[in-house]
Amino acid sequence: MTQLDPTHEAAPPEGAALVGPLMQAGEMADLVADAIAEDNPGADVLIRDQGSFIRIHTPGVCRLTRKTLSELAGRPLRIGDIEPHMAFFAGHITTTTDEMIWRSGQSAARPTPVEGEDAR
Repeated sequence: MTQLDPTHEAAPPEGAALVGPLMQAGEMADLVADAIAEDNPGADVLIRDQGSFIRIHTPGVCRLTRKTLSELAGRPLRIGDIEPHMAFFAGHITTTTDEMIWRSGQSAARPTPVEGEDAR
């Protein structure tokens, strides 16, 4: 299980905004924290216990997959099962049936240009 540190005031790396969910404390927050740690290898996963809420953030991009969440829970879960437990989030969110991705910056909301098309 990921350790929750109520005193940790982590700063993001220079130039990178922190993105990810703010969860209600409890079993789902613990599962989400552990899954985000697995789904974002090499990223600094910053977890802050704020009493009844848990901030789970990574610099720039934060990914959570249904597969990892279900494996850690030991039962099938839908990615939408976290929504009732997610009080807020930081960043731009993209949700599919298989994953949630939070990204920083306006570029997150723009589709990637198709090769040969004008990228205005």
